[in-house]
Amino acid sequence: MGRQQSCVQDSYVREQPIAALDGDICQDPAGRWTIRPYQSGDEVRIFDLFQRVFGVARSLDHWRWKFQANPVGRYFMRLAETPAGEVVGQYVGLPARATYGGQTRIFTQIIDVAVDPRFRRGLKRPGLFGTLADAYINEYLVSGQVPIGYGFPTPEALRIGQRVAGYVPLHPVMCLVLDLNGQDGTRPSWRTRRLRVDAIDRFGDEADRLWAQIGPGLGVATVRDSRYLNWRYADCPDVRYTLLAARRWFDADLAGVAILRLGVRDQPIACLVDWLVPPGDATTADLLLHHCERRSREAGMTQLQAWFPATAWPHRLLSERGYRLEPTLYHLVALTKVPDVSLEWVNRHWYYTMGDSDIY
Repeated sequence: MGRQQSCVQDSYVREQPIAALDGDICQDPAGRWTIRPYQSGDEVRIFDLFQRVFGVARSLDHWRWKFQANPVGRYFMRLAETPAGEVVGQYVGLPARATYGGQTRIFTQIIDVAVDPRFRRGLKRPGLFGTLADAYINEYLVSGQVPIGYGFPTPEALRIGQRVAGYVPLHPVMCLVLDLNGQDGTRPSWRTRRLRVDAIDRFGDEADRLWAQIGPGLGVATVRDSRYLNWRYADCPDVRYTLLAARRWFDADLAGVAILRLGVRDQPIACLVDWLVPPGDATTADLLLHHCERRSREAGMTQLQAWFPATAWPHRLLSERGYRLEPTLYHLVALTKVPDVSLEWVNRHWYYTMGDSDIY
């Protein structure tokens, strides 16, 4: 029958044995649900669960882009299914290839965790929520398939995640903000005459070469090669991003990349969702910032916002260019079950942007 591994006991089935994991199936002793991996075709019932829990309609195209078309090519999720075939819970990781101390590994961002209100019972542990979390953590993190799970939860989600899944808070996420009304913004120097900035539709091999130049210097970061950048931004079915490429005149290679989202949640706020410029190259950085600010103003945006950790060079650069710091609702959290992974080291060396979350 495969391995028998302890799951957690539902607090409302006290007289029954704990649920057991048979292979990769976790059975509820009371017979109310089974926790299992994703199977082809589940997305329609997952879509229905998402609408019931969050009250927001997402298209199936969005789901298929996010998971089926993901360049990692694997699913990292656990679903709770009733005997009638209804999906009533999910614990989902959005995978990305990441560089960690010179190695390329798979990290998963925990997103869209949901339990149908009929099965929630206060989200107490143990319970379906905790059982889903344990099933996911055992399968992917304890096994070592995923060295780090992470997320950007709100305060309420952070409180639940700490209690139920054991997530470790790393630091609050701060936002760098430039008001676009009445401010001059970044002024490029005469040296930028050697460069041009173009809006492009997709990234090619030149993005791979730029990542190969920058990536090894980043301790912990999502691999920003052409596969990732095209999937994350060019192919997104429901958000239009502006892809800006800086090049030296008569040179096909990229000097830097900036990606904009013009407007978010019906607000006139521009977001600098991704950024790839060699550290210390202020000339390229200033020209890209100038174009981001100009395009944002022309689109009627009132602010330009960005996320960079305090240890990252772009954070210092934007601060020097007049961007102010403001708190956000979000916190960077992580979880590991791999003994040689130091979350303290990860916290000091993690490079992220707004685009590393699924919020933007």
